[in-house]
Amino acid sequence: MSKNRKLFEEIVEPSNSAQGILTDNASDGETSWLIIWLWILLGSLISLILVGGWTRLTDSGLSIIEWKPITGMIPPSNAERWLVEFEKYKSIPEFKLVNFAITLEEFKFIYWWEWGHRQLARFIGVVWFVGLLVLWLKNKVPEKWTFYFFGVGLLGALQAFLGWWMVSSGLDGQVVDVFSYRLAIHLTMAFIILALIFWAILFHSENAVKLFESRRYRKKFSVNLLVVLGFLCYVQLALGALVAGIDAGRGYNDWPLMNGNWIPDDLFDYEPFMTNFFENPGLVQFNHRITAYLLFFAVCLVWWINRRSPYYKIRKASNYLMIIVLAQMVLGIITVLYSAPLLLASLHQFTAILFILAFINLFFRTFYPVSQKINP
Repeated sequence: MSKNRKLFEEIVEPSNSAQGILTDNASDGETSWLIIWLWILLGSLISLILVGGWTRLTDSGLSIIEWKPITGMIPPSNAERWLVEFEKYKSIPEFKLVNFAITLEEFKFIYWWEWGHRQLARFIGVVWFVGLLVLWLKNKVPEKWTFYFFGVGLLGALQAFLGWWMVSSGLDGQVVDVFSYRLAIHLTMAFIILALIFWAILFHSENAVKLFESRRYRKKFSVNLLVVLGFLCYVQLALGALVAGIDAGRGYNDWPLMNGNWIPDDLFDYEPFMTNFFENPGLVQFNHRITAYLLFFAVCLVWWINRRSPYYKIRKASNYLMIIVLAQMVLGIITVLYSAPLLLASLHQFTAILFILAFINLFFRTFYPVSQKINP
């Protein structure tokens, strides 16, 4: 005997495609272990980005001049080993031209920052490999997501190579810092991996069938607008890395003017011409400021469009993004006015992480507008 239905009960019969997506979430237990693994990866990666920022801001990144993925895990254990590492550091331009008066104890300080940064990267690699292997062996990796998570790992391996590629640029010639464009590529890749991990967390925190069914309510214009905003976000991240790479934030310490001018006079003083976009502090900071204004107005436009959205989660995500971009603008201005001190510069970078997470959250809610109810 069939069970009577309530008069206004919503009848939803998942399509074959939707039923296929059900396997993406498996059981609650499997999903919870997967999400725990992803949150550990995300938290570790955020820590790695922050420690990397401190390593750059303390000029510690060139203190270890070799790339030894395995044996490099073991730090110097006695005075003799410390002297060996110190002698290696003395061979690079940064010591000869800048830090020639550094003591062994001061060298240990910058060494530990770089060593800690590399250890965190190794930890993330182990967590990714062991976690994915265990989940796969226990058949807890959702169908169609194996290649996604494997791809994240490959990007992590590429990121490790990019890290060494960046460091190696500061070991020869007359260069006392790493090439700023390599730093920008390295940091941008970190934020790409961050976005991929957070997207997976958001997806597996929702009901797969509801996600599938929500696609019919997706607005192409809103998604395309966020694609443009996302591109602008990552351009701004790369520009911020260029600012950090050449310490451009410690010059032009007024706002909204730059040394008393709306447009600095020395924007294209470097030769050859293209080097201005990577090495000229005036042009690099000017580009970062202009893109910040564009990004701010773009977020304001998105917020204005979404303020009356029938989807509560979209409105909420838009509010988060708006609040964070305001905080980031204020922090950026204060950081410039005070010549980029360590604490303010670190807070500015941390807020950039929050901004990317808030953007990915809004993009996900727009791509999958799950809730159909208007929340007052």
